[in-house]
Amino acid sequence: MAEKEFSAGGVIIRGSRNEPMVLLIKDSYGHWTWPKGKLKSGESPKDAAIREIWEETGLKDIELIESLGKTEYSCRRQGRQIFKTVHLYLFWQRSGEELKIQHDEIQEGAWFTPDEALDKIEYDGAVELLKKAIAIFLHFV
Repeated sequence: MAEKEFSAGGVIIRGSRNEPMVLLIKDSYGHWTWPKGKLKSGESPKDAAIREIWEETGLKDIELIESLGKTEYSCRRQGRQIFKTVHLYLFWQRSGEELKIQHDEIQEGAWFTPDEALDKIEYDGAVELLKKAIAIFLHFV
């Protein structure tokens, strides 16, 4: 029987309608994605997303725009089948706060134009979620 795992993360966009920039991190597997991680006991998905963003990137000055929903998939880790649910949120970074990458959790992080981010993102289903996030952001600002 598959183990269940719950994670949360966020797409962070800064800038304006004319010059949006998307934050991506290179995870411990070497793939470009958004900051995310496991929920702690009793933690809400939204709070876990905010905590994981801060832990991995050092960003604290972010504003929740809205939930992007959740993705579900299964994977194998150390010979075990894992059924993962990942809750995703869209955040806006309005300040010029600098990235402080936590290198023991992720390899790197950088800001990209929407087109660059869409070319770099690597996981299944991530392109469509990122397109949705960018469209929401452009409508929001």
